[in-house]
Amino acid sequence: MEDDIAELEGAKTETFTLADILRFLIPSLIGVGIFLMPVSSGGKNTIMIGLITDQVRSIFNGYAMEILIVIVTLSAVGGCYHLLMKPDWSHRAPIVSRMFSVTPIWAALRAAAAIIGWMVYLHVGPEVIRGAQTGQMVFTDIGTNIIFIVTIACFLMPFLTDFGFMEFIGSLVRKPFEILFRLPGRAAIDAAASFVSASTVGLLITIGQYEKGQYTAREACCVATNFSVVSISFSLVVASVAGIDHMFFTWYLTVIIACLLCALITVRVPPLSQVSNEYYPPIGQQIHEIIPNGISNFRWGLHEAIKRAKLSPNPKQLFISGANGAVDVLFGILGPGLAIATLSSIIVFHTSIYQVISFPLIAILDLLNVPEAKEAAPGFVAGVLDQFMPSLIASSIKSELTRFILAGLSVSQLIYFAEVGVLIMRSSLPLNLWQLLMIFILRTLIVFPVFLISGLYLL
Repeated sequence: MEDDIAELEGAKTETFTLADILRFLIPSLIGVGIFLMPVSSGGKNTIMIGLITDQVRSIFNGYAMEILIVIVTLSAVGGCYHLLMKPDWSHRAPIVSRMFSVTPIWAALRAAAAIIGWMVYLHVGPEVIRGAQTGQMVFTDIGTNIIFIVTIACFLMPFLTDFGFMEFIGSLVRKPFEILFRLPGRAAIDAAASFVSASTVGLLITIGQYEKGQYTAREACCVATNFSVVSISFSLVVASVAGIDHMFFTWYLTVIIACLLCALITVRVPPLSQVSNEYYPPIGQQIHEIIPNGISNFRWGLHEAIKRAKLSPNPKQLFISGANGAVDVLFGILGPGLAIATLSSIIVFHTSIYQVISFPLIAILDLLNVPEAKEAAPGFVAGVLDQFMPSLIASSIKSELTRFILAGLSVSQLIYFAEVGVLIMRSSLPLNLWQLLMIFILRTLIVFPVFLISGLYLL
Protein backbone atom coordinates (compact mmCIF):
# COMPACT_ATOMS: atom_id res chain seq x y z
CA MET A 1 0.00 0.00 0.00
CA GLU A 2 2.79 2.44 0.90
CA ASP A 3 4.53 1.69 -2.39
CA ASP A 4 1.29 2.40 -4.29
CA ILE A 5 0.86 5.77 -2.52
CA ALA A 6 4.47 6.69 -3.19
CA GLU A 7 4.00 5.86 -6.86
CA LEU A 8 0.90 8.05 -7.05
CA GLU A 9 2.68 10.97 -5.41
CA GLY A 10 5.60 10.54 -7.78
CA ALA A 11 3.29 10.46 -10.79
CA LYS A 12 1.98 13.96 -9.92
CA THR A 13 5.39 15.54 -10.37
CA GLU A 14 6.98 13.07 -12.79
CA THR A 15 8.44 14.44 -16.02
CA PHE A 16 8.77 12.32 -19.12
CA THR A 17 11.69 12.54 -21.49
CA LEU A 18 11.17 12.52 -25.24
CA ALA A 19 12.85 9.11 -25.37
CA ASP A 20 10.37 7.75 -22.79
CA ILE A 21 7.39 9.02 -24.75
CA LEU A 22 8.72 7.73 -28.08
CA ARG A 23 9.42 4.30 -26.58
CA PHE A 24 5.70 4.09 -25.81
CA LEU A 25 4.35 6.02 -28.77
CA ILE A 26 6.13 4.58 -31.83
CA PRO A 27 5.55 0.84 -31.22
CA SER A 28 1.99 1.53 -30.06
CA LEU A 29 1.16 3.51 -33.20
CA ILE A 30 2.61 0.68 -35.28
CA GLY A 31 0.36 -1.75 -33.40
CA VAL A 32 -2.70 0.45 -33.89
CA GLY A 33 -1.90 0.76 -37.59
CA ILE A 34 -1.55 -3.00 -37.99
CA PHE A 35 -4.56 -4.17 -35.97
CA LEU A 36 -7.06 -1.34 -35.56
CA MET A 37 -6.88 1.04 -38.54
CA PRO A 38 -9.18 0.30 -41.49
CA VAL A 39 -7.55 0.03 -44.91
CA SER A 40 -8.94 -0.46 -48.39
CA SER A 41 -7.31 -2.41 -51.16
CA GLY A 42 -8.90 -3.61 -54.38
CA GLY A 43 -12.38 -2.71 -53.13
CA LYS A 44 -11.81 -4.73 -49.93
CA ASN A 45 -12.19 -3.04 -46.55
CA THR A 46 -10.09 -4.78 -43.92
CA ILE A 47 -7.24 -4.11 -41.49
CA MET A 48 -3.53 -4.00 -42.23
CA ILE A 49 -2.81 -7.44 -40.80
CA GLY A 50 -5.34 -8.83 -43.27
CA LEU A 51 -3.39 -7.38 -46.19
CA ILE A 52 -0.08 -8.59 -44.74
CA THR A 53 -1.54 -12.06 -44.32
CA ASP A 54 -2.86 -12.08 -47.88
CA GLN A 55 0.59 -11.18 -49.21
CA VAL A 56 2.35 -13.86 -47.16
CA ARG A 57 -0.24 -16.46 -48.02
CA SER A 58 0.08 -15.72 -51.74
CA ILE A 59 3.73 -16.76 -51.50
CA PHE A 60 2.87 -20.15 -49.98
CA ASN A 61 -0.62 -20.56 -51.44
CA GLY A 62 0.26 -23.64 -53.49
CA TYR A 63 1.62 -25.39 -50.41
CA ALA A 64 -0.80 -24.26 -47.68
CA MET A 65 -2.49 -27.64 -47.31
CA GLU A 66 0.87 -29.44 -47.24
CA ILE A 67 2.10 -27.11 -44.49
CA LEU A 68 -1.06 -27.79 -42.49
CA ILE A 69 -0.70 -31.56 -42.88
CA VAL A 70 2.92 -31.45 -41.71
CA ILE A 71 1.95 -29.40 -38.63
CA VAL A 72 -0.97 -31.60 -37.52
CA THR A 73 1.01 -34.78 -38.22
CA LEU A 74 4.05 -33.65 -36.24
CA SER A 75 1.73 -32.45 -33.48
CA ALA A 76 0.03 -35.86 -33.30
CA VAL A 77 3.19 -37.98 -33.54
CA GLY A 78 5.08 -35.83 -31.02
CA GLY A 79 2.14 -35.76 -28.62
CA CYS A 80 1.62 -39.53 -28.74
CA TYR A 81 5.36 -40.17 -28.34
CA HIS A 82 5.52 -37.89 -25.31
CA LEU A 83 2.46 -39.55 -23.79
CA LEU A 84 3.80 -43.08 -24.27
CA MET A 85 7.53 -42.66 -23.71
CA LYS A 86 7.43 -39.74 -21.23
CA PRO A 87 10.80 -38.23 -22.25
CA ASP A 88 12.25 -35.47 -20.06
CA TRP A 89 12.20 -32.61 -22.54
CA SER A 90 11.36 -29.82 -20.09
CA HIS A 91 15.04 -29.12 -19.30
CA ARG A 92 16.86 -30.38 -22.41
CA ALA A 93 14.46 -28.95 -25.01
CA PRO A 94 11.81 -26.67 -23.45
CA ILE A 95 10.41 -25.57 -26.83
CA VAL A 96 9.89 -29.23 -27.80
CA SER A 97 8.26 -29.90 -24.46
CA ARG A 98 5.99 -26.91 -25.07
CA MET A 99 4.97 -28.38 -28.44
CA PHE A 100 4.29 -31.98 -27.44
CA SER A 101 3.41 -32.21 -23.73
CA VAL A 102 -0.23 -33.36 -23.74
CA THR A 103 -2.86 -35.24 -21.77
CA PRO A 104 -4.48 -38.40 -23.24
CA ILE A 105 -7.58 -36.50 -24.41
CA TRP A 106 -5.54 -33.86 -26.23
CA ALA A 107 -3.29 -36.54 -27.74
CA ALA A 108 -6.38 -38.32 -29.07
CA LEU A 109 -7.69 -35.07 -30.58
CA ARG A 110 -4.31 -34.41 -32.22
CA ALA A 111 -4.30 -37.93 -33.66
CA ALA A 112 -7.87 -37.48 -34.94
CA ALA A 113 -6.88 -34.20 -36.64
CA ALA A 114 -3.92 -35.88 -38.36
CA ILE A 115 -6.06 -38.77 -39.60
CA ILE A 116 -8.80 -36.45 -40.89
CA GLY A 117 -6.21 -34.18 -42.50
CA TRP A 118 -4.65 -37.05 -44.46
CA MET A 119 -8.12 -38.27 -45.47
CA VAL A 120 -8.90 -34.82 -46.86
CA TYR A 121 -5.51 -34.47 -48.54
CA LEU A 122 -5.54 -37.92 -50.16
CA HIS A 123 -9.32 -37.97 -50.86
CA VAL A 124 -9.78 -41.28 -49.07
CA GLY A 125 -12.16 -42.51 -46.40
CA PRO A 126 -15.83 -41.82 -45.68
CA GLU A 127 -17.29 -38.83 -47.49
CA VAL A 128 -19.14 -37.80 -44.34
CA ILE A 129 -15.77 -37.06 -42.69
CA ARG A 130 -13.75 -35.60 -45.56
CA GLY A 131 -16.60 -34.06 -47.58
CA ALA A 132 -16.95 -30.52 -48.89
CA GLN A 133 -19.06 -29.41 -45.92
CA THR A 134 -17.03 -31.19 -43.24
CA GLY A 135 -13.32 -32.10 -43.29
CA GLN A 136 -12.48 -30.36 -46.53
CA MET A 137 -14.09 -27.09 -45.50
CA VAL A 138 -12.61 -27.21 -41.99
CA PHE A 139 -9.06 -27.94 -43.12
CA THR A 140 -8.85 -25.93 -46.36
CA ASP A 141 -10.96 -22.90 -45.36
CA ILE A 142 -10.25 -22.67 -41.64
CA GLY A 143 -7.00 -24.52 -41.01
CA THR A 144 -4.93 -22.94 -43.76
CA ASN A 145 -6.23 -19.48 -42.83
CA ILE A 146 -5.33 -19.97 -39.17
CA ILE A 147 -1.73 -20.91 -40.01
CA PHE A 148 -0.94 -17.61 -41.66
CA ILE A 149 -3.17 -15.19 -39.75
CA VAL A 150 -2.35 -16.43 -36.25
CA THR A 151 1.38 -16.92 -36.88
CA ILE A 152 1.78 -13.39 -38.21
CA ALA A 153 -0.44 -12.00 -35.43
CA CYS A 154 1.68 -13.70 -32.74
CA PHE A 155 4.78 -11.85 -33.93
CA LEU A 156 3.07 -8.48 -34.42
CA MET A 157 0.64 -8.43 -31.47
CA PRO A 158 3.29 -7.24 -28.94
CA PHE A 159 3.32 -3.82 -30.66
CA LEU A 160 -0.25 -3.42 -29.43
CA THR A 161 0.02 -5.12 -26.03
CA ASP A 162 3.59 -4.80 -24.70
CA PHE A 163 4.50 -1.12 -25.11
CA GLY A 164 1.87 0.60 -22.97
CA PHE A 165 -1.06 1.10 -25.34
CA MET A 166 -3.39 -1.15 -23.34
CA GLU A 167 -2.45 0.60 -20.07
CA PHE A 168 -2.99 4.02 -21.64
CA ILE A 169 -6.44 3.18 -23.03
CA GLY A 170 -7.38 1.28 -19.88
CA SER A 171 -6.68 4.32 -17.73
CA LEU A 172 -8.69 6.62 -20.00
CA VAL A 173 -11.80 4.40 -19.85
CA ARG A 174 -11.40 3.45 -16.19
CA LYS A 175 -14.27 5.55 -14.79
CA PRO A 176 -16.87 4.80 -17.51
CA PHE A 177 -15.92 1.13 -17.20
CA GLU A 178 -16.84 1.20 -13.52
CA ILE A 179 -20.15 2.94 -14.24
CA LEU A 180 -21.24 0.95 -17.30
CA PHE A 181 -20.14 -2.55 -16.38
CA ARG A 182 -20.04 -2.47 -12.55
CA LEU A 183 -16.45 -3.67 -12.63
CA PRO A 184 -13.30 -2.20 -11.08
CA GLY A 185 -11.42 0.19 -13.32
CA ARG A 186 -8.38 -2.10 -13.61
CA ALA A 187 -10.61 -4.66 -15.38
CA ALA A 188 -10.62 -2.30 -18.39
CA ILE A 189 -7.04 -3.32 -19.14
CA ASP A 190 -7.87 -7.03 -18.81
CA ALA A 191 -10.92 -6.56 -21.04
CA ALA A 192 -9.00 -4.64 -23.70
CA ALA A 193 -6.23 -7.26 -23.71
CA SER A 194 -8.83 -10.00 -24.14
CA PHE A 195 -10.27 -8.23 -27.18
CA VAL A 196 -6.94 -8.23 -29.02
CA SER A 197 -5.47 -11.47 -27.64
CA ALA A 198 -6.76 -15.02 -28.01
CA SER A 199 -9.96 -15.73 -26.08
CA THR A 200 -8.30 -18.49 -24.08
CA VAL A 201 -5.43 -16.16 -23.14
CA GLY A 202 -7.87 -13.51 -21.90
CA LEU A 203 -9.81 -16.15 -20.00
CA LEU A 204 -6.71 -17.58 -18.34
CA ILE A 205 -5.62 -14.07 -17.33
CA THR A 206 -9.00 -13.49 -15.70
CA ILE A 207 -8.97 -16.82 -13.85
CA GLY A 208 -5.44 -16.10 -12.65
CA GLN A 209 -6.46 -12.66 -11.39
CA TYR A 210 -9.39 -14.19 -9.47
CA GLU A 211 -7.17 -16.84 -7.88
CA LYS A 212 -4.69 -14.13 -6.84
CA GLY A 213 -7.37 -12.15 -5.02
CA GLN A 214 -7.56 -9.36 -7.63
CA TYR A 215 -11.24 -9.91 -8.54
CA THR A 216 -14.31 -11.05 -6.66
CA ALA A 217 -16.11 -14.10 -8.06
CA ARG A 218 -18.78 -11.89 -9.66
CA GLU A 219 -16.20 -9.56 -11.23
CA ALA A 220 -14.16 -12.45 -12.62
CA CYS A 221 -17.23 -14.21 -14.04
CA CYS A 222 -18.42 -10.97 -15.67
CA VAL A 223 -15.04 -10.37 -17.33
CA ALA A 224 -14.64 -14.03 -18.37
CA THR A 225 -18.06 -14.28 -20.01
CA ASN A 226 -18.12 -10.84 -21.63
CA PHE A 227 -14.63 -9.75 -22.58
CA SER A 228 -12.72 -12.95 -23.41
CA VAL A 229 -13.84 -12.51 -27.01
CA VAL A 230 -12.38 -14.21 -30.07
CA SER A 231 -9.28 -12.21 -31.04
CA ILE A 232 -8.96 -9.88 -34.02
CA SER A 233 -6.85 -12.43 -35.90
CA PHE A 234 -9.35 -15.25 -35.34
CA SER A 235 -12.18 -12.87 -36.22
CA LEU A 236 -10.47 -12.32 -39.55
CA VAL A 237 -10.54 -16.10 -40.09
CA VAL A 238 -14.25 -16.18 -39.24
CA ALA A 239 -14.99 -13.31 -41.64
CA SER A 240 -12.99 -15.01 -44.38
CA VAL A 241 -14.80 -18.34 -43.91
CA ALA A 242 -18.19 -16.60 -43.92
CA GLY A 243 -17.26 -14.64 -47.05
CA ILE A 244 -17.57 -11.15 -45.57
CA ASP A 245 -13.87 -10.30 -45.20
CA HIS A 246 -14.31 -7.57 -47.83
CA MET A 247 -16.14 -5.54 -45.18
CA PHE A 248 -14.16 -6.68 -42.16
CA PHE A 249 -13.73 -3.34 -40.41
CA THR A 250 -17.42 -2.37 -40.38
CA TRP A 251 -18.40 -5.91 -39.39
CA TYR A 252 -15.84 -6.03 -36.56
CA LEU A 253 -16.98 -2.61 -35.34
CA THR A 254 -20.47 -4.11 -35.08
CA VAL A 255 -18.98 -7.03 -33.13
CA ILE A 256 -17.46 -4.63 -30.60
CA ILE A 257 -20.74 -2.72 -30.22
CA ALA A 258 -22.70 -5.95 -29.78
CA CYS A 259 -20.27 -7.31 -27.18
CA LEU A 260 -20.24 -4.06 -25.20
CA LEU A 261 -24.05 -4.04 -25.19
CA CYS A 262 -23.97 -7.65 -23.97
CA ALA A 263 -21.68 -6.70 -21.11
CA LEU A 264 -23.86 -3.71 -20.23
CA ILE A 265 -26.91 -5.95 -19.84
CA THR A 266 -25.63 -9.33 -18.64
CA VAL A 267 -23.77 -7.97 -15.59
CA ARG A 268 -27.11 -6.64 -14.30
CA VAL A 269 -29.26 -9.75 -14.73
CA PRO A 270 -29.07 -13.40 -13.64
CA PRO A 271 -27.08 -15.54 -13.63
CA LEU A 272 -24.10 -13.14 -13.41
CA SER A 273 -25.80 -10.68 -11.06
CA GLN A 274 -26.40 -13.54 -8.59
CA VAL A 275 -22.77 -14.70 -8.41
CA SER A 276 -21.16 -14.13 -5.02
CA ASN A 277 -19.19 -10.91 -4.60
CA GLU A 278 -16.65 -12.68 -2.40
CA TYR A 279 -12.96 -13.08 -3.18
CA TYR A 280 -11.35 -16.46 -3.87
CA PRO A 281 -11.70 -18.23 -0.48
CA PRO A 282 -8.18 -19.69 -0.14
CA ILE A 283 -6.61 -16.29 -0.85
CA GLY A 284 -9.03 -13.52 0.09
CA GLN A 285 -8.80 -9.92 -1.08
CA GLN A 286 -5.26 -9.02 -2.16
CA ILE A 287 -5.79 -5.61 -3.77
CA HIS A 288 -7.12 -2.22 -2.72
CA GLU A 289 -7.42 -0.11 -5.82
CA ILE A 290 -6.30 3.46 -5.24
CA ILE A 291 -7.85 6.09 -7.46
CA PRO A 292 -5.25 8.80 -8.16
CA ASN A 293 -6.21 12.23 -6.80
CA GLY A 294 -4.94 15.47 -8.26
CA ILE A 295 -3.85 13.84 -11.53
CA SER A 296 -5.74 13.70 -14.80
CA ASN A 297 -6.74 10.39 -16.41
CA PHE A 298 -4.57 11.31 -19.39
CA ARG A 299 -1.47 11.88 -17.30
CA TRP A 300 -2.05 8.76 -15.23
CA GLY A 301 -2.54 6.75 -18.42
CA LEU A 302 0.69 8.17 -19.83
CA HIS A 303 2.47 7.33 -16.58
CA GLU A 304 1.23 3.72 -16.70
CA ALA A 305 2.01 3.40 -20.42
CA ILE A 306 5.57 4.67 -20.11
CA LYS A 307 6.15 2.48 -17.06
CA ARG A 308 5.08 -0.52 -19.15
CA ALA A 309 7.11 0.61 -22.18
CA LYS A 310 10.26 0.79 -20.04
CA LEU A 311 9.74 -2.89 -19.23
CA SER A 312 8.99 -3.86 -22.83
CA PRO A 313 10.89 -6.77 -24.40
CA ASN A 314 13.89 -6.29 -26.67
CA PRO A 315 13.80 -7.56 -30.29
CA LYS A 316 15.14 -10.99 -29.31
CA GLN A 317 12.55 -11.35 -26.55
CA LEU A 318 9.83 -10.20 -28.95
CA PHE A 319 10.84 -12.88 -31.44
CA ILE A 320 10.95 -15.59 -28.77
CA SER A 321 7.57 -14.50 -27.41
CA GLY A 322 6.07 -14.51 -30.91
CA ALA A 323 7.54 -17.95 -31.65
CA ASN A 324 6.19 -19.35 -28.37
CA GLY A 325 2.75 -17.93 -29.12
CA ALA A 326 2.77 -19.40 -32.63
CA VAL A 327 3.92 -22.79 -31.30
CA ASP A 328 1.15 -22.78 -28.69
CA VAL A 329 -1.50 -22.21 -31.36
CA LEU A 330 -0.12 -24.30 -34.23
CA PHE A 331 0.93 -27.33 -32.19
CA GLY A 332 -1.29 -27.01 -29.14
CA ILE A 333 -4.65 -25.69 -30.32
CA LEU A 334 -4.84 -26.02 -34.12
CA GLY A 335 -5.09 -29.83 -34.41
CA PRO A 336 -7.60 -30.40 -31.59
CA GLY A 337 -9.61 -27.39 -32.75
CA LEU A 338 -9.85 -28.75 -36.31
CA ALA A 339 -10.83 -32.20 -35.01
CA ILE A 340 -13.62 -30.72 -32.86
CA ALA A 341 -14.74 -28.45 -35.71
CA THR A 342 -14.94 -31.43 -38.08
CA LEU A 343 -17.00 -33.41 -35.56
CA SER A 344 -19.25 -30.40 -35.06
CA SER A 345 -19.70 -29.94 -38.83
CA ILE A 346 -20.67 -33.63 -39.15
CA ILE A 347 -23.33 -33.13 -36.48
CA VAL A 348 -24.58 -29.96 -38.15
CA PHE A 349 -24.58 -31.08 -41.79
CA HIS A 350 -25.19 -34.84 -41.52
CA THR A 351 -27.59 -35.21 -38.60
CA SER A 352 -30.92 -33.58 -37.80
CA ILE A 353 -29.98 -32.62 -34.22
CA TYR A 354 -29.48 -28.92 -34.82
CA GLN A 355 -32.33 -28.72 -37.32
CA VAL A 356 -34.73 -30.07 -34.69
CA ILE A 357 -33.39 -27.81 -31.94
CA SER A 358 -33.48 -24.71 -34.14
CA PHE A 359 -36.86 -25.41 -35.81
CA PRO A 360 -38.79 -22.84 -33.69
CA LEU A 361 -36.32 -20.16 -34.80
CA ILE A 362 -37.29 -20.47 -38.46
CA ALA A 363 -40.67 -18.77 -37.94
CA ILE A 364 -39.01 -15.94 -35.98
CA LEU A 365 -36.35 -15.38 -38.67
CA ASP A 366 -39.02 -15.48 -41.39
CA LEU A 367 -41.07 -12.92 -39.46
CA LEU A 368 -38.02 -10.64 -39.36
CA ASN A 369 -37.39 -11.19 -43.10
CA VAL A 370 -33.99 -12.79 -42.58
CA PRO A 371 -33.12 -14.43 -45.93
CA GLU A 372 -32.64 -18.22 -46.06
CA ALA A 373 -34.11 -18.61 -42.57
CA LYS A 374 -34.31 -22.41 -42.71
CA GLU A 375 -30.63 -22.75 -43.63
CA ALA A 376 -29.54 -20.08 -41.14
CA ALA A 377 -31.49 -21.24 -38.06
CA PRO A 378 -29.05 -24.05 -37.04
CA GLY A 379 -26.26 -21.45 -36.97
CA PHE A 380 -27.94 -19.70 -34.04
CA VAL A 381 -27.49 -22.74 -31.78
CA ALA A 382 -24.50 -24.52 -33.33
CA GLY A 383 -22.09 -22.00 -31.84
CA VAL A 384 -22.61 -23.51 -28.41
CA LEU A 385 -20.39 -26.42 -29.49
CA ASP A 386 -17.70 -24.70 -31.54
CA GLN A 387 -16.97 -21.07 -32.44
CA PHE A 388 -16.60 -21.73 -36.17
CA MET A 389 -19.95 -23.47 -36.68
CA PRO A 390 -22.09 -20.39 -37.43
CA SER A 391 -19.50 -19.14 -39.94
CA LEU A 392 -19.24 -22.59 -41.57
CA ILE A 393 -23.02 -22.62 -42.00
CA ALA A 394 -22.80 -19.06 -43.35
CA SER A 395 -20.30 -20.13 -46.03
CA SER A 396 -23.01 -22.10 -47.85
CA ILE A 397 -25.58 -19.27 -47.69
CA LYS A 398 -26.04 -16.82 -50.56
CA SER A 399 -27.50 -13.87 -48.65
CA GLU A 400 -24.78 -11.45 -47.52
CA LEU A 401 -27.04 -10.18 -44.73
CA THR A 402 -27.46 -13.68 -43.30
CA ARG A 403 -23.73 -14.36 -43.59
CA PHE A 404 -23.06 -11.04 -41.80
CA ILE A 405 -25.33 -12.10 -38.93
CA LEU A 406 -23.98 -15.64 -38.58
CA ALA A 407 -20.35 -14.48 -38.70
CA GLY A 408 -21.20 -12.04 -35.90
CA LEU A 409 -22.72 -14.82 -33.82
CA SER A 410 -19.55 -16.88 -34.30
CA VAL A 411 -17.43 -14.40 -32.38
CA SER A 412 -19.92 -12.80 -29.98
CA GLN A 413 -21.85 -15.76 -28.53
CA LEU A 414 -18.56 -16.56 -26.76
CA ILE A 415 -19.69 -19.55 -24.65
CA TYR A 416 -18.66 -22.34 -27.02
CA PHE A 417 -17.99 -25.56 -25.14
CA ALA A 418 -15.18 -26.88 -27.32
CA GLU A 419 -12.86 -24.43 -25.56
CA VAL A 420 -14.17 -21.55 -23.44
CA GLY A 421 -16.99 -23.49 -21.77
CA VAL A 422 -14.73 -26.37 -20.76
CA LEU A 423 -12.06 -24.01 -19.43
CA ILE A 424 -14.56 -22.13 -17.28
CA MET A 425 -16.15 -25.29 -15.86
CA ARG A 426 -12.74 -26.77 -15.04
CA SER A 427 -11.58 -23.54 -13.39
CA SER A 428 -12.19 -22.05 -9.96
CA LEU A 429 -14.87 -19.70 -11.32
CA PRO A 430 -18.27 -20.55 -9.75
CA LEU A 431 -20.21 -21.08 -12.99
CA ASN A 432 -21.88 -24.38 -13.90
CA LEU A 433 -23.17 -25.86 -17.16
CA TRP A 434 -26.70 -24.46 -16.86
CA GLN A 435 -25.50 -20.98 -16.00
CA LEU A 436 -23.20 -21.00 -19.04
CA LEU A 437 -26.07 -22.15 -21.27
CA MET A 438 -28.22 -19.33 -19.90
CA ILE A 439 -25.45 -16.83 -20.68
CA PHE A 440 -25.10 -18.26 -24.22
CA ILE A 441 -28.84 -17.87 -24.86
CA LEU A 442 -28.89 -14.38 -23.34
CA ARG A 443 -25.93 -13.24 -25.44
CA THR A 444 -27.57 -14.61 -28.60
CA LEU A 445 -30.81 -12.76 -27.88
CA ILE A 446 -28.91 -9.50 -27.31
CA VAL A 447 -26.48 -9.56 -30.24
CA PHE A 448 -28.81 -10.86 -32.95
CA PRO A 449 -30.82 -7.61 -33.28
CA VAL A 450 -27.56 -5.63 -33.36
CA PHE A 451 -26.23 -7.60 -36.32
CA LEU A 452 -29.59 -7.59 -38.06
CA ILE A 453 -30.02 -3.82 -37.80
CA SER A 454 -26.38 -3.12 -38.66
CA GLY A 455 -26.50 -5.52 -41.61
CA LEU A 456 -29.68 -3.94 -42.98
CA TYR A 457 -28.07 -0.51 -42.70
CA LEU A 458 -24.71 -1.43 -44.21
CA LEU A 459 -25.70 -3.84 -46.97
